[in-house]
Amino acid sequence: MGFMFRRFAIACTCTILLLAVLRHLILRNEPLPLNETSSVLITSPVEWKHIPQRYPVPSMIALPQGSPAPIPPIQHSFGVETEHNREERLRRQEAVKAAFVHSWEDYKKHAWLQDEVTPLSAGYKNTFGNRGATLVDAMDTLLVMGLQDDFELALRAVEKIDFSTTAEPILNVFETNIRYLGGLLSAYDLSGAKHPVLLDKAVQLGDMLYGAFDTPNRLPITRWDWVK
Repeated sequence: MGFMFRRFAIACTCTILLLAVLRHLILRNEPLPLNETSSVLITSPVEWKHIPQRYPVPSMIALPQGSPAPIPPIQHSFGVETEHNREERLRRQEAVKAAFVHSWEDYKKHAWLQDEVTPLSAGYKNTFGNRGATLVDAMDTLLVMGLQDDFELALRAVEKIDFSTTAEPILNVFETNIRYLGGLLSAYDLSGAKHPVLLDKAVQLGDMLYGAFDTPNRLPITRWDWVK
């Protein structure tokens, strides 16, 4: 009797574990909702600039006035380009662009609006807050490479993203700064400031990130519990 009961208990345990694994695999392949937040307490955009600071800065250094001092250029002077060198340069440019387009098309197909595409499994990962990190980070590259239609597609997607919350309970301030804030500002600059939504989203995210600097010494919290 005891032996049969142990076999039955083991069979039930294995069945439960198998169902849990299958559920995980199914959920992993379903796109996560856009603007998912890690907190049940926060279900709508946050106006970070209206949240009182715990350690306000008593005084600010004024921004410099007048014309900036001239800075010598640091770019290399290549001189006159020969026809052979031009052909080689264009061939290299096309190779780089083809590699980018290949990756970008796979991202659109398998991981649109998610953070990263996983190329071997044709899936995705969300390790930067589930706000389309690749999409935002690649917008300036789309402009540099002349992919205007894809830039417009990404621009319409950015309009729907809430940058005042995140699906990550602990925010990586550095990665958020370079990928999202840097991506938004560079796209705004390279597009000739024609799309105010990019600047609006950058301000929304900047207001959020400023909260990580609300410390006694004003040094940022690199891994920030943003809900707290």
